[in-house]
Amino acid sequence: MAVIVAEHALRHGLTESEILYAWENYVRMQQRPAPSEEYVAAVGCTKSGDMVQMVAVIVEDGDLIIHDMTPPTAKVLKEFGMIR
Repeated sequence: MAVIVAEHALRHGLTESEILYAWENYVRMQQRPAPSEEYVAAVGCTKSGDMVQMVAVIVEDGDLIIHDMTPPTAKVLKEFGMIR
């Protein structure tokens, strides 16, 4: 299954290799609830230890990462049970 980083995802200053590393080394990942079940949200870490929030669309050939940001928002960390 392929993982592709959309060009749009690069606008927050992370490189494609940093995003892919964080995606492959996720701490938490979950499919979004209906009506957005074609999306997956994840929090992962870069090689340097920076936490990254990512969103991907499930496509026929794999995952297309369309969004990333560092650090993750408090909303996402709370949703994943990583903060109270």
